[in-house]
Amino acid sequence: MPREAKGHVRWVNGIAIARIRVTPQARQDFALPTCTTEAEAQQRARVLADVARKMRPAGVELAKARKALEMIAGASARSLRNVLDVAEELVGGKLSPKGVPTAPTFGQIAKRWTSGELARQYPDQIKAKRSAHTDVSRLGLYVYPVLQNLPIDRVTLDHCEDVMRRMPVKLSVATRHRVAAILARVMSMAVYPLRLIDRSPIPRGFLPASSKRKALASLYPDEERRLMACTAVPLEYRLLWGFFAREGMREGEALALTWGDLDLERGRVRLEKNKTDDPRAWALSPGVAAALRAYRDEHRPGAGVNDLVFLAPSGQPISKYGLARLLREHLKLVGLEDERPELFTTTPERRRMCVHDLRGTMVTIALANGKSESWISDRTGHRSSVMIAKYKRAARSFAEIDLGDLAPLVAALPDFAIGHALATMKTTDPESATILVGHLGFEPRANGLRIHCSTS
Repeated sequence: MPREAKGHVRWVNGIAIARIRVTPQARQDFALPTCTTEAEAQQRARVLADVARKMRPAGVELAKARKALEMIAGASARSLRNVLDVAEELVGGKLSPKGVPTAPTFGQIAKRWTSGELARQYPDQIKAKRSAHTDVSRLGLYVYPVLQNLPIDRVTLDHCEDVMRRMPVKLSVATRHRVAAILARVMSMAVYPLRLIDRSPIPRGFLPASSKRKALASLYPDEERRLMACTAVPLEYRLLWGFFAREGMREGEALALTWGDLDLERGRVRLEKNKTDDPRAWALSPGVAAALRAYRDEHRPGAGVNDLVFLAPSGQPISKYGLARLLREHLKLVGLEDERPELFTTTPERRRMCVHDLRGTMVTIALANGKSESWISDRTGHRSSVMIAKYKRAARSFAEIDLGDLAPLVAALPDFAIGHALATMKTTDPESATILVGHLGFEPRANGLRIHCSTS
């Protein structure tokens, strides 16, 4: 059995020099400028010796052999495997030397990213992903079939383009753009902070160009009032839809909202964890604060500060999956499918209504009623005027035809409207309120009034 090729290392003026047998009769010195320790130099010498040993029986020309060995000797640890690829092309054969560390695969790095491990390891460079669950799905569907088991330093532009080619043509530009962005991000992290490769193979311009902007959907104030008044829709969902349309929170923000995030006595909300990592707080609409107080007191009296505000009728957390479809079903219940079919159909020019469009409804109506961009961005978290400007055309139309504002949420929900009206009357006209309370069968409570019996 042949002895393991080791090479010989000596140091000259702080530079490691490896003496390698290039041919059976000739040895040559190769400088190792990127090796700074004895261990690194010895390992690189073993790689060079192993490559030279494999080239000798293959009859590689001496000039080509020396050129390949010089490239390998001068390569950095990160670029060594890529240099070996070039050397293989130069000598026309596979080298596969011993001593070259195996780089982690694309899949291993991507999983460390989506699990949050990289964010914990490199908190200054990598932020924890709030959309990890959606990226895990996209990676599994479109990226892993091509790249999961490929070492990160072997990933090329051709591999990335193969991922994009295999994606179904029916997918939206937004989905294709997101998959391309995932590819680019993983390769960027491999450059830094992981320092596994010298540069990413993905060039500028790789991400698909954005498609033309589609028309934005929104509800008119009278349509929104009909939705709030439709008792065929469970209260829990009407409260959520009305909250979206008045406060402009993002879907994930509202579904993660807890009672501890609200100060209902003073009518404030604080949102410290959000998509843009920009903590914000603002004054709730008085009607929203009143509706949430009534809902908590009547339906969630034991709720703690860490309990979610919005729950499904079953008492379980509301999932955002299928929520847009549920919204459209509720809009059908109030007859909008026949009146506004554009809310239910996706075309090349328009997208059917989704939950995010309730946030757009809030922006449109606020602009139409003279609210400032600062007032809007405090609630929505928009960081630039560009995003808010998308709604200005629709807002001008709303203002021109004088559609008005949304009704106070506590008054728009019949579940709380009578009690709220009587509580208000009790302050302004106590005598009339007392007579009406007795007639309707209400009992006074510290937070307002409670209905005893139904009335026709």
